[in-house]
Amino acid sequence: MAEEQGSRFDKGRGGFQRRSRWSDHNQSRANNNRREGGYGHRDDDRRDGGYARRDNDRRDGGYGRRDDNRGRGFDRNNDRRDGGYARRDNDRRDGGYARRDNDRRDGGYGRRDDNRGRGFDRNNDRRDGGYGRRGDDRRQGGYGRRDDNRGRGFDRNNDRRSGGFDRNNERRGGDRQRGDRMPPSHNQEQYQNYASTDEYVSPNPNEPTIPAGVSAQELDAAALRALTTLSGPNKDIVARHLVMAGQLIDLDPELAYKHASAASARAGRVDVVREASALTAYASGRYDEALREVRAVRRMRGDNSLRAVEADCERGLGRPEKAVEIIDQTETKGMELSEQVELILVSSGARADLGQSEVGLLIVDDALVVLPADTDPFLLRRLNEVKIDRLRELGRDDEADELESQLPEEIEDPDIVDISLYADADVDNKRTQLRAMSRPLVEEFDVALFDLDGTAWNGDEPIEHAADAVKEAREAGMKTVFVTNNAMRSPRQVADKLNTMDFEADPSMVMTSAMDVIALMKERIEDGSKVFAIGGDGLRVALTEAGYELVDSADDEPVAVVQGLDKDVNWVLMSEGAFAIQRGARFFATNLDTTLPQERGFALGNGSLVAAIEHATGKRAFAAGKPEPGIYQRAAALVGGEKPIAVGDRLETDILGAIRAGMPAMHVLTGIHDAQAIVTAPRGQRPSFLALDIRGLQETHPRAKHHLDNSWTCGVSQVVRIARHGGIFVDDVELAADEIYTITLDTYRAMAAAGWDYSDENAGETPRCPKLTVVPNDDESGIVVAPIEILEDAESDEGFTSSDELLAVQADELDEALETPAFLPGEEELERLLAETEDDDEAGETQGE
Repeated sequence: MAEEQGSRFDKGRGGFQRRSRWSDHNQSRANNNRREGGYGHRDDDRRDGGYARRDNDRRDGGYGRRDDNRGRGFDRNNDRRDGGYARRDNDRRDGGYARRDNDRRDGGYGRRDDNRGRGFDRNNDRRDGGYGRRGDDRRQGGYGRRDDNRGRGFDRNNDRRSGGFDRNNERRGGDRQRGDRMPPSHNQEQYQNYASTDEYVSPNPNEPTIPAGVSAQELDAAALRALTTLSGPNKDIVARHLVMAGQLIDLDPELAYKHASAASARAGRVDVVREASALTAYASGRYDEALREVRAVRRMRGDNSLRAVEADCERGLGRPEKAVEIIDQTETKGMELSEQVELILVSSGARADLGQSEVGLLIVDDALVVLPADTDPFLLRRLNEVKIDRLRELGRDDEADELESQLPEEIEDPDIVDISLYADADVDNKRTQLRAMSRPLVEEFDVALFDLDGTAWNGDEPIEHAADAVKEAREAGMKTVFVTNNAMRSPRQVADKLNTMDFEADPSMVMTSAMDVIALMKERIEDGSKVFAIGGDGLRVALTEAGYELVDSADDEPVAVVQGLDKDVNWVLMSEGAFAIQRGARFFATNLDTTLPQERGFALGNGSLVAAIEHATGKRAFAAGKPEPGIYQRAAALVGGEKPIAVGDRLETDILGAIRAGMPAMHVLTGIHDAQAIVTAPRGQRPSFLALDIRGLQETHPRAKHHLDNSWTCGVSQVVRIARHGGIFVDDVELAADEIYTITLDTYRAMAAAGWDYSDENAGETPRCPKLTVVPNDDESGIVVAPIEILEDAESDEGFTSSDELLAVQADELDEALETPAFLPGEEELERLLAETEDDDEAGETQGE
């Protein structure tokens, strides 16, 4: 079947073929290959679909909004002056091909007294033949390629001259005419559309890019209203994909199909989206898929939508007799005039496929007789062009030449491309702690203050990309400092460990909490004072180098007690420090980390041990280290930095400390706190920038945008919204709190902004955030996709229905027939041989007994 479809597609036997190039009309005209019947595009390409605005053009292709009020596409408006189908007060016809008072035909395109059939219905003069395929037959009914190339778009309107997903013939409707070059106005009663016109590059690599300048406002207002169930930004993206599909369906059906497929992946339950999928699948030669989509659309709408497309798809699959059957069974009463004409064209082409060109000619002639005098000239021209094809097939070239000479010349109208850009119409000014940066962070800040454990390394293991990212930051002109709450190691020891992991550090780049606590002590006690130290060698060496005298007992009357983490600390040592504090010594702590990450879990941190002495003495310690602001300020001053940024993994230390110091912080997902913790972070612990790892310094950071429907987007993110109950939705898919999801970096950023906003609006309550795995924006696994409901076809490709299947089941349950059915010719001898064999077997058994 695939081979047959490809052959049909290449030879132009019906269906909507892609042109090798959209400007080949002159060559096509020269070859006299002009008519193929049906909904085809035509090679003179004067009214191609596209995003071109033509204020004076009545053949505006694509999904474009048009000022001349002849929009086409998904058109369901009752404006009869566009060749619409419904009844007009000044018209004697009850709608389209409905019954006329002075006409002998019984309403619709009904049976005629001359017994020649129902127009495009099954004609009594059928001359049923096989599929008379002719490789040199350039004439096909249906949506075949046509060399006059009026762009078609997604048209259900009788005015086939303007593209668009138009369900409203009054093209002047909506917010504003496109000619105004102004953003659309909005009122309280109308949903405020997300009208971004920036280039949209999806994080899903299979989703085509939407170029800048394409606005959702190009979509017909009625079709846009059909998308109101979607969130604002997602609605905008879907609408823009539909606009692109309409623009490209004549120029590049393959790309149009990709845009429609992208829209369907986002909004597969919206009928206009499925209709777009049907038409682009049809236009690109995917007839099987187009049939499925057509039937899905009809089930959604409960009507006879796209019957002509369905019939021509059957022709494309090599089943013209099935196309004729579909058209014969179609009820045309109430159908738009334009769609009835399409049925006629498909029917005529199908008859030609069956070798019944005379019947095909008769069908077109009948239609031309009954059409009203004010019928759109475009429809008349299409019918006459197909009539010319049928005449030539019958060898009546003189008549064909005469009719062709009478066809009016088409006037080529200039294309005026609409490049008006709109602001983000539904983006408000709500602020978020998440900052944006249009330049890489290495160009904006002059020094980076790096945490160690969870940022540069994990225990004794280096973190991937960390060392290279730090060196690249230096190459870009950024100074680097490593800031740690570990007071057990000296700067030399820290630098040595860093260098084993290729960070190329030296002690002058290291700021420890021991160094920070000494700075605090110098502000409160005299140099050379006696100090009792509870801590490791790193702390004791730093105190000695700072000029303090270390003592071993409270009886030595120390002026200060300094406590840092020491894994060998014991009750005796801690009690001695408590005695000194009770006697008047000042109490200093290198940091107040309550826990220390270990492979087996979280061990007691220095802050937990400090708390024991505080509880025993009733004295609060002067705290150094993170999250105190002083260590950040001193670290930046260590290398002469004036515009620092902190980089870390823990909220309550790395991020909180930077915020207290008045500097921005970038959180990385390589340590303790994961994406879930970030989304639910409390006020005061929310980073300014979010990244996967230290490489985020080399990146730009997009702005998180809040939309009027209370959703958030960021960069190329999916749309994130948090409902009142705290559930998180990504592109209208609710995330289950007990599941694990993979999302892209920008979606993570949008989710963080949404989570923080929700918490602030709900007195600190956090959203129901699941566990999250964050991947780069170009990783397809990070796309949260809405499940698309699979609608079972009531009809299979073979024409079997559910009733047929039921009959088959019932037949299997019937008792065996009482009489043996007659054998086919030649099977009588087989029966005789079987009987003889059975007799021989019985005889053998008797002898054996």
